[in-house]
Amino acid sequence: LNTPIFDSSGKSFTLASLAGKSVVLTNFLTSCHEICPMTTANMRDIGDAVAKAGANSKISVVELSVDAGRDTAPRLAAYQKLFGDTSWTLASGTETNLDTIWTYFGAPATKDPYSTKDLAELPKDWLTGKPDTYDMTHADLVVVIGPDSTWRWLDLGSPKSNGAIPGKLKAYLSKDGLHNLAQPEEPTWTVGAVLSALKEISGVSLGA
Repeated sequence: LNTPIFDSSGKSFTLASLAGKSVVLTNFLTSCHEICPMTTANMRDIGDAVAKAGANSKISVVELSVDAGRDTAPRLAAYQKLFGDTSWTLASGTETNLDTIWTYFGAPATKDPYSTKDLAELPKDWLTGKPDTYDMTHADLVVVIGPDSTWRWLDLGSPKSNGAIPGKLKAYLSKDGLHNLAQPEEPTWTVGAVLSALKEISGVSLGA
């Protein structure tokens, strides 16, 4: 957890530096056509619940990329701006550092080039307007790390969101992504489940 990462402003930090707080952590990439926008919607809602409860000193909400090649600090900032909210932290890092962290959590990502068919069918990048050339395949999970920096709760599966994602990202979803938005495959994880886990771990009631 001492591996350096950076936030959307470019500021370097580590997960270990958040010791003493409960940390909600999930993985994503800003160039995702299938699931990640819904993951982000959930993390935004969790961040909003933490802020509303005045619990930012006790809980951090961190969405950490698996895509070092594209997810720079400016791109993270542009992605978060689409959601009109800064209640949670978007982060990224070098390829080696991201691989170290996600391997530790049992969810390493692999780089998969798109086929010619994929390139013809997928929407162009929401920020650059250019075709995406690869995807990062990864398990979908959300973890809660306790104040003592140990895993306290883990949920695997697709995010089940309230369906409210930015229009620009909805237009960026593939056919599978639109299906995941409307009816995500089980198993799924919800904002309510995370808030319940946080209440048990941190003692803070967040409306779950």
